[in-house]
Amino acid sequence: MEILELCEKIGLQPEVKKRVEEISKEFDFGAVEEILKDLYDYDKMKEAWMRLEEKIGEDSEHMKILTCMLKASADAYEIYQKKGIEDSIYFATMKCYTRFLEEAYERIGRYVFDRYWWTGRQAGCHLFRIGELEYEIIRTDGKSPEGDSGISIHIPSDADFSPACVDESLGAAKHFFAEYDPALQNSIYCCHSWLLDPILQTMLGQDSNIVSFQKRFEITDIGEAGTDYLEWIFKTQETEPEKLPEKTTLQRKVKEHILAGKVIRNVYGRLIGRW
Repeated sequence: MEILELCEKIGLQPEVKKRVEEISKEFDFGAVEEILKDLYDYDKMKEAWMRLEEKIGEDSEHMKILTCMLKASADAYEIYQKKGIEDSIYFATMKCYTRFLEEAYERIGRYVFDRYWWTGRQAGCHLFRIGELEYEIIRTDGKSPEGDSGISIHIPSDADFSPACVDESLGAAKHFFAEYDPALQNSIYCCHSWLLDPILQTMLGQDSNIVSFQKRFEITDIGEAGTDYLEWIFKTQETEPEKLPEKTTLQRKVKEHILAGKVIRNVYGRLIGRW
């Protein structure tokens, strides 16, 4: 898979695609080859982006590091083929680049690649989008409430979060990982997210998609107070509670909650039931 073919297949924004094409013509990928290979090692992947950032140096709007991540992701196509993974899963997974750039544009009005610290998971074949949800093969060496290893569930911003679509995704994921690596067949499925904070049930109806999703999990650790929810609920860079928008019921209730000095926590949960 060539970089520009991948850009085309994932619908990368034309403005960004042009910049990636210009960079790829002159960039010395050989100079970062070993760093990009480290993305395939889960432990090294966590630090590789910092080494890549240091190696690249000045990088307006992080377009060089985007080009490198796209290069690594294009190369990963060979692994998908060897594993017999459908193209639909490959391209759905790699559309994260298009989504992240669009999210940045929505927040700040220009295309900036600010998720390079995350995309080693996709480029290194540790995370796959299957249906509406993403699934990451995690290894924590027992240092996390998520356990030693398992499958961590992530919720993309463009996901259809309805119970039926979540059911379909979970079922497909169970089948996928049994085929991908039989050792993962009986893995624990977990989630670490503000979406699992039980306090949200006081702000939403019991028939809401978020509450329905929460009920799939057993809380294993109440986690830590965070601010991740600000971006997803309010879709703004604003961090001062008084200035947060109040366009939706959830926005109004969360704003009232944090103005009262309360927090939203990033809760750890383990999937229960027949999955």
